[in-house]
Formats: sequence, C-alpha cells, structure tokens
Amino acid sequence: MLSQPEVNAWVEDFLDALSAPCDFNRLKPLMSKRVTVDMPGEPKIKKFEDWEKKQKDFYNSFKSAKRTIVKGAAVIAVPAKKDEVDVIVPQQCNFAWTKELSERYPNVNLAAGEKAKIMAFDRVKLSTKSECSSYAPLFAPADFKNADRKDDEDSWGFKFLAALKAGDGSILDDAMVFVQGGNKSTKDAFLENEKKIVGVEYSMTTGLMPVIGQADKDNISEAIVPITRSFKWADAYTEMFPGCNFSAGADVRMVSYECLEVKGSKVIKAWSHCDPATCIKPAGKSGAN
Repeated sequence: MLSQPEVNAWVEDFLDALSAPCDFNRLKPLMSKRVTVDMPGEPKIKKFEDWEKKQKDFYNSFKSAKRTIVKGAAVIAVPAKKDEVDVIVPQQCNFAWTKELSERYPNVNLAAGEKAKIMAFDRVKLSTKSECSSYAPLFAPADFKNADRKDDEDSWGFKFLAALKAGDGSILDDAMVFVQGGNKSTKDAFLENEKKIVGVEYSMTTGLMPVIGQADKDNISEAIVPITRSFKWADAYTEMFPGCNFSAGADVRMVSYECLEVKGSKVIKAWSHCDPATCIKPAGKSGAN
C-alpha cells in the first residue's frame, strides 16, 4: 500500500499534468490503461485512450488553468482492497473562462476571459505501483464562480453541518444506509456513532466548501462535505481510533470527507472518508498531510 508521501507525490504530478496545457503524455504513466473515468453528467469511460479522445478538449477549454491541492487541506487516503488506497483530493482550479465552457455550461453567468475558480473533490483509486484505476471528480456547474466571489455558506452542505450540530437526524432519510468498516447499518446507528465522541464540536473544514453534484435520472446526487470534529482526547478513544495515542484531555481535531448520497434533500447513504492515523491531530495543527 502506498504511503502518504507517495500518495501526495502522485497527486501533485496528476494535478500538474491536468493544468494548462493539459498533458496526456504525462498523465499516461500515472493511469492504468483500463482506468475507469466517471465525469459528472457523462457516460463512464473505461480506457485511458478513450478518456484522452473524449475529454482532452474539455480540459484545454480551461484557459491558463492552474490545478493544485487546496492550501492547507488534507489529501485523505484510506486502505481499500488488494493493497489499493481510495483517495479524496480537494482540488482548487483557477483559470480564465472561455466560450467553449459557456457552450458546455450555458447556465453559468461568466463571460469569456473572466478570471474564474472552482473547487472540486477528485476521487481516485491507486495501486501499489502508483497507478490510478479509477478517477471520479465531483463538481457541479454551480461551483464555477468569479475568482473574487466569496464562497456561499447557505448551500445544502451547510444544512448537513447544522444537522450534525443539532444531532436530531432531521436531514437523514429514515431508510438511509450508513456504511462503516465495510458494514451496512441504519440511521439510528449513524446517530449513535456520532455520540461516541463526548463533547464534540463540528465545523466546516477551514478553506474547503461542500460539493453536491447534479442529480441523476433517479434524482440522486453525490455529495462530499468536509467536516472537522474538535474534541478532548480520552483514553477510550485509542481503541476507537487505531494509530492514535494522545494524552488524556488533549485538544484534538479530526478532519474527514463525509461522502453522501442525497435524494430530495435527504441523506439516503453515508460513509466517512477518514484515516484516523493521519486525520486526527493536535488542535491548531494544519490539516495538510
């Protein structure tokens, strides 16, 4: 399994190759020949060469694009099957809007040449050979903004945060599926799990914004909400969070990417993308790894 520094190095190479001008010759050694690419609103692509043919013009329509990890944010890698890791990357893209993007996203109110930005979450699966077998960026047209525009704090993701703080499950569908450690459980299990950390305080992770994708034919949207849980460490948490060992009473913070499926403003499926060993740190320490 790749180490965190190896994951970070792959991500930096990947984002640099995707920046303008997009260089598929540099991307090729980073990706499996049979990589599955799941672009929002597009049919799945199952070969690298098909991804290049179908999406190269799209990437090049982001004029002068600079793609980087959001400053101070964590690239979170979680163990998967066959020594692979599932990785979520908060990506910041700054670029100039173009006529081609206006044609693709006619409802976005930006003019050609206008300085623009978008924050997205890139989801990738990496092998021990630092090769990507799955790539699924998450963003929506509403996430495209003027470079100087302040981020909105009234989106659905902030309603999810408010529901966590309230602890009442009002935003959870009664039949929701909660996935933890590969096991499926219920809405009640989700709420009970959140109560395990005594005195926890929730906040949106600094520098990041929640992202909710466009609804599919069944009116289901994927969402990622970056949550920080702040709390005092207790000895009982050592078993709950393997790889962590702080002094009792120490102030700590845990960052996670809450992965959700949403239908009609209600959460129908949820799982937390978090590796405690890298995601729990002393309070005040940068979330970047």
